[in-house]
Amino acid sequence: MADFTVETIINAPAEQVWEALADIGSIYKWNPGVVSSYLTAEKGGGIGAARHCDLDGKNYLKEEVVEWDAGKSLTMRIVETNLPFKAADICFSLRADNGKTLVSVTPVYDLKFGVVGKMLDAAYVRNNYKKGMVALLKGLKKYVERGEGSPSNKSLEPTAS
Repeated sequence: MADFTVETIINAPAEQVWEALADIGSIYKWNPGVVSSYLTAEKGGGIGAARHCDLDGKNYLKEEVVEWDAGKSLTMRIVETNLPFKAADICFSLRADNGKTLVSVTPVYDLKFGVVGKMLDAAYVRNNYKKGMVALLKGLKKYVERGEGSPSNKSLEPTAS
């Protein structure tokens, strides 16, 4: 299994950041790599909540929450995809710091295709995956800092800059 961690500081309280992360079906609102997303389970949060994400015209992910520590961390597991993942968990964690929040995202993954998959990871996948996680955190930061994830602004969509 391979992994890496990407972090950012969001200028908002952890509760506000958690609210955006915990809205499982709405990742499309802040992750620029997700074209559309929706819930696929009756549960909208907590262990067992699940979503479908369309990444572009042909790629998709189906994910399920496998770990949930309200306000602190959650782990999404890719349970189905047409990408070359054999297994993948994406762990988000929050740490409050004087009105700001340190957000970490750590994908732990294994690619299909054995040795060839390891070579693909070293040559291409890991770097692109890391870029995607950096973009995800930038999108989350922008979304939360604009207040678009707060209860009074749920109807606002992120704007392109």
